[in-house]
Amino acid sequence: MFYIDILQWLAMHPAMSALALFVQFAVIMTIHNRAHNKYLHYAMAAWFLPQDFVVNAVLCTIIGLELPKEMTVTARLKRWKKLNDLSRLGRWRYGFARFMCRQINRYDMGHC
Repeated sequence: MFYIDILQWLAMHPAMSALALFVQFAVIMTIHNRAHNKYLHYAMAAWFLPQDFVVNAVLCTIIGLELPKEMTVTARLKRWKKLNDLSRLGRWRYGFARFMCRQINRYDMGHC
């Protein structure tokens, strides 16, 4: 029940959920890069992925003004970086994706 409450909180507080998701990602990748334990990585990913889905469905929908086509935030950011849309919204999505991918790649090179 506790984890369901966390997911509900993430959906109700989209701005804070982005920060919480990023901090968890940084911790997971730091542990993974230092410990090189794949089982620990899988356990952390099982905790992380549902939260990633909620943030993608709520926050990225608000930021990009589109419904999700992907399951994760990273997949959406990769798609936004490849867009050739020259509209104001397309440039906003590209700039946001580029900025976020730089932050993500600091902890896991080549992730985004």
